[in-house]
Amino acid sequence: MGTVTWVGLIVIVAVIAFFIGAFVTKKQFKQDELEKQAEQAKNALEQYRQDVADHLASTGKLVNKMKENYDQLLSHVEETNQLLLEDRKQTPAEPFFSKETTEQLQASIKERRCDRSSAKAQPADYVSGESGLFAGQNKVSEHSKAS
Repeated sequence: MGTVTWVGLIVIVAVIAFFIGAFVTKKQFKQDELEKQAEQAKNALEQYRQDVADHLASTGKLVNKMKENYDQLLSHVEETNQLLLEDRKQTPAEPFFSKETTEQLQASIKERRCDRSSAKAQPADYVSGESGLFAGQNKVSEHSKAS
């Protein structure tokens, strides 16, 4: 075998080695890229899990706070209801009207009862004596008759 054959054989082996090396390097590059993407996906998943856990914890706190507020509202309504029920049972400490006004109202009620005792009695007026447009009507009609 001659030198040319050996050189030809070395060139063929070098070309084959070059293609095999390029193929292996390309495959290794793709594998490294896929590993990098897998690591990124794993980190993103972990971040998502952490976000969901934080969100659930925040939601739990808000629900507990809402429950506490509801309990406070419910106790407030119950207290108010108890106060209102107690006020109904007790007689009022202060009268609605003053003493003088109450006496005047009671006297007025007694007067109306006495006035209405007869069946022919006129409706009760709130003013004692003559008042309003008809206060001096008899005097006017007497003056008109005289003239």
